[in-house]
Amino acid sequence: MGIRVPVSRKDRSEPASGRDPRRTTAPAGVDKTLTKGLMLIETLCRSKQSRGVSDLASELSLTKSNVHRLLQTLVASGFVSREAGSDRYVMTTKLWRLSRAPRFHDALLALVHPLLSELVAETGETATFVIVEGNTVVTLDQVETPQTIRVYYTVGDSQPLDQVLRGGRGISGIQQVAFAFQPDVDVRGALDRIRQELGRPPTYVDEQIARVEAVRRDGYALVKGEWMEGVNAIAAPVKGDAGDLVGIVISFGPAHRLTGAALDRIRKSTCQMAIRFTDKLVRDLPDRQTHASRPKS
Repeated sequence: MGIRVPVSRKDRSEPASGRDPRRTTAPAGVDKTLTKGLMLIETLCRSKQSRGVSDLASELSLTKSNVHRLLQTLVASGFVSREAGSDRYVMTTKLWRLSRAPRFHDALLALVHPLLSELVAETGETATFVIVEGNTVVTLDQVETPQTIRVYYTVGDSQPLDQVLRGGRGISGIQQVAFAFQPDVDVRGALDRIRQELGRPPTYVDEQIARVEAVRRDGYALVKGEWMEGVNAIAAPVKGDAGDLVGIVISFGPAHRLTGAALDRIRKSTCQMAIRFTDKLVRDLPDRQTHASRPKS
């Protein structure tokens, strides 16, 4: 079995249950009932067995009457079912069936995977493709290196862009590329929140703005241990026909392998592959509907 260097969503600060305690409080302007219902759905989806009202109420810090009303609504709408002969509840397949409906991401995934496989064969390092949905980065697909020591993400994982990604110690190449396609005022706000999370001085924001400007100029982000110690990475944007950001392709691995001429070779391969991604996207998915970001004007 190979040794893996995990880059996972669940870092040491996350509770053992996997639940973020901040989720129980809805931000201002957000529908509290809907937020509670979505929290309940997420908890049931992550559960390996049926759950009772008291159990769910305790985990979600809600009242039992509140959880009971939410469950009855979800049962009536077909998303949850009650186990026969008990007061325990499980998710039905309705959410899964809805999520499997044909959509742009399915076509995008079919286009992405062969190109990621080709990039890994060329570089020998793990390649990942992510999309940015609003303020969230989502790992859409990944092809891992066959080498024993490797760095990897989790496909389907997501995390806000204005937080330190996956227990890192600075902003990642993914964030640098995503920020390059956002207005400066939004980027500064996100970087300031990251600065506070890291406990860095105010000058940190301007230092990272300079990195974002370099991405706008050079067309890629190069990270050498700044995000996570011992990990080097190259991230390049995949664009739509209007220059909007559709996704980001990343090659990364242990710093002892990605250094010097090897790192430069992988940088060139990753940037060239991002251009091929863009060309195929425009040619093969011309009628796509995208929520992607526009480049800074």
